Amino acid sequence: MPGPGEELHRKLVWLTLFRLAIVTVLLGGTAVVSWQLGRGAVTATAPLYAVIGATYFASIVFSLLLRARRFLGGLAYGQIALDTAIAAAVVAGTGLSESVFVFLFSLGIVNGSILLYRRGAVVAGALAVVVYLGLCAALEPGRTLPIARLFAHATAFGATGALASYLAELLRSTGERLAVRESQIEAITALHQSVVQSLTSGLLTLDPEGRATFLNRAGEEMTGLRMAEIVGQPASRWFAEFAATPRGEIEWVNRRGERLRVGYSVFPLRGAGEAPIGRAVIFQDLTKLREMEAAVQRSERLADLGRVSAALAHELRNPLASMTGSIELLHERSGLDGEDRRLMEIVLREAARLDQLVSQFLAFARPAPLRRREVDLAVLVEETLAVFSHDPLAARLRIDRETAGAAVEGDPDQLRQVLWNLLSNAAQAMAGEGAPQEGGRIRVACGADPGGGWLEVEDDGPGMAPHVRERLFLPFFTTKPSGTGLGLATVHRIVDAHRGAISVDTTPGRGTRFRVRLPRAASARADLG
Repeated sequence: MPGPGEELHRKLVWLTLFRLAIVTVLLGGTAVVSWQLGRGAVTATAPLYAVIGATYFASIVFSLLLRARRFLGGLAYGQIALDTAIAAAVVAGTGLSESVFVFLFSLGIVNGSILLYRRGAVVAGALAVVVYLGLCAALEPGRTLPIARLFAHATAFGATGALASYLAELLRSTGERLAVRESQIEAITALHQSVVQSLTSGLLTLDPEGRATFLNRAGEEMTGLRMAEIVGQPASRWFAEFAATPRGEIEWVNRRGERLRVGYSVFPLRGAGEAPIGRAVIFQDLTKLREMEAAVQRSERLADLGRVSAALAHELRNPLASMTGSIELLHERSGLDGEDRRLMEIVLREAARLDQLVSQFLAFARPAPLRRREVDLAVLVEETLAVFSHDPLAARLRIDRETAGAAVEGDPDQLRQVLWNLLSNAAQAMAGEGAPQEGGRIRVACGADPGGGWLEVEDDGPGMAPHVRERLFLPFFTTKPSGTGLGLATVHRIVDAHRGAISVDTTPGRGTRFRVRLPRAASARADLG
């Protein structure tokens, strides 16, 4: 809202322009009358031309003063006096009390009320009465004054002033109330905008035709869209999935190509009289929440499975040891023919494999305590790759490395086991059915980030289907004929024990990338202060 000074300045400008328009019309009318009456009328209309010229001059002076925006109150009173003077000059030159331009005094009173409200109306009315009566008394001394007419004109001026004063005050009070309401509406609108823009959930509004009308800041960040580019456009171009049901949870890909788990709710918008004016959609990214829920459920299942595995492995190991010892004694006795000896060797070999599997169960169910110390991921990667390069699985593969120093806190032996299991898993995937037998590539990378360090193992094998990806870290789940399903489950358990995180990015036919994040070493945290 403009301030009082700005509003008065605007009124003065418009009234100056209005006065110039009235005087211009008067000039044109005077010129037409002079032309119609002939040469003799020039002398009669000469005073009007003088008044018009003086008005133009005074208006130019006022315009120059208004540019300075100073002494606006004095200029307002000057405008009232100028209007009265113009009316008096025109009336004096056109018959005094018999002039048809007496209404110019009333017009000046109205202008005064517009400029200064009641005060301006009172001043302009009083000035009009005094000047008009004084003018008639001074210029008609030899004539009988038309008292009734003068009284009627003076009464009209007073009535105009009173009415203009009342209306001006009513206008001012209405304007003040309107200003208060506008201020309140602006405050409510600002609060509404602040609340809407502060929501952590996305908010989308639609008109009855399904065109987007609003998208808040959280919605822009989640979708990768900007409100300016979708307003007025059919929302189905980007949000068709939200129209299926009033509420639900869907997998949704945003403009950046990120696959999100989104929960949404659609509800109608109603205006005055409960008339429908559109719809609104509130939606929220539930991806991390669902990942956390899955991680908690997986941890609970692993804990239960670990307890069962430990008890089962303990119960199997003792009778297995007795059986293996007895069979070894029988194997050492003489007198066994070739077939019996071969069968004994098969039993011993399978017993050894079963003992190794039981050992893996125990290692998974009752992991060794962590021996934490500072570990440089780059050194750990180089040492592990030096050993893995001699593994038969790596003989036909190309291993690329991109290492940078990163100090993390952890057990170096268990972290080597994490990397070894990931490398073995990648190599087995490269050798699986449908994967290239020659020229396969494994990429190993590590580096530092603000939270600590990261480690990546990536292959260009066949990738994994979504249902395999969901069960990847469950114990005893495997897609390999000879696998135990404990390798990646052990990796996940070790990473959890290190207060780290592991993620998988895989696409069928385009390979798989495992990324492990580990916390920063204590010495590195101390260096950061």
